[in-house]
Amino acid sequence: MKNLYKSITIVLILLKASFVSAQVLTATGIGYGLTKDAAIEQAKRDAVEQGLGAYMTSNTTVTSTSIEDNIYSKAQGFVKTFKVTKESKGPDGNFEITIEAQVTDMIDQVMADEAAFQTLLNSMNRPKIIFLVKEQNLIDNMETNFAETQLLSMFYNKGFDVVDRQLVQGFKGQGDYTAALDGDVSAAAKIASQLGAEVIVIGTAKISSGGKFYNMFSGQAVANGKIVRTDTGEILAVVPGARGKKPHISESTAGTLAANQAAEELGNSIISQLITKWSTQQSNFTKIFVVLKGADFMSYTTFESFLKAQTVSGIRNAYAKSLNDGIAEYEVEFEGKSQALAMGLSRTTPDGLNIKVTGLSGNRITAEVVQ
Repeated sequence: MKNLYKSITIVLILLKASFVSAQVLTATGIGYGLTKDAAIEQAKRDAVEQGLGAYMTSNTTVTSTSIEDNIYSKAQGFVKTFKVTKESKGPDGNFEITIEAQVTDMIDQVMADEAAFQTLLNSMNRPKIIFLVKEQNLIDNMETNFAETQLLSMFYNKGFDVVDRQLVQGFKGQGDYTAALDGDVSAAAKIASQLGAEVIVIGTAKISSGGKFYNMFSGQAVANGKIVRTDTGEILAVVPGARGKKPHISESTAGTLAANQAAEELGNSIISQLITKWSTQQSNFTKIFVVLKGADFMSYTTFESFLKAQTVSGIRNAYAKSLNDGIAEYEVEFEGKSQALAMGLSRTTPDGLNIKVTGLSGNRITAEVVQ
């Protein structure tokens, strides 16, 4: 059948270990990598797989000319804490790391366990985060920032690397700042990039009065937000409506308390979604975008074949996304951090094609074809 293209995804459940919810196990993991960090990340995945089990996923793509079959295991669970018990470096320059780790299958445990959460933040390179929340206060009829202030405090106390609000406010009055507050992700990404932030929280909050009952005013608030990676545009979390409702003898104070409550609910939901997203990446793979400059069609396809061949250790799959005006873009599923992939691409290049890595920002790698 000509030009036939269909994707068949087969999921086979092969549990290596059965477990009940909320259990915490100690497991040993072994990892290999070009760098110590890369080996540790692989060891974490191995520890989760050994402790809590894995299932096998087979992605089969059938085209008119070929059949591609990639079978791999996906770890189920999260590393709470770990310690390196053995470290060595082979004659090929690769590191071998053995760790002992506490692993759990429950997100709530990572949320509540400070050490576990810090381990997760470290594994994600502690991304810098900025907040852009447009707040409408119908009680005081003025511009306020109660929800944003509460979010900043929550994330700072949780250990996030939060960009100083005053630095963000420095863009006030500029077109990008106004557009960002109105939800323009591209404009927000420009501001974040200038401040060195990898993650943006864009949201709105509305404070209103629910009326007066006896001597008490009812303050009401609703807040929503979305969290975006600045380097890839990937949406990490979405919270459509967090609500707060608080009474007080002062109408303004009631509104403030309601805004704080809504912001706290919003923040908890955001953090919970981030834990799920980042823990999945830690246990399985990360999507990394590679931009290749100076490419023509031949180098575009050659580099795609090179990535798909998994010559660089840790690559699970790769997809050519586009080629425009000499700029090629690829999406790579990688077991580890973007630094490890950049290191691998620097040390190994396709036959007949000289590639030089020139930039690294978050989960985005920039390279160029050297003539």
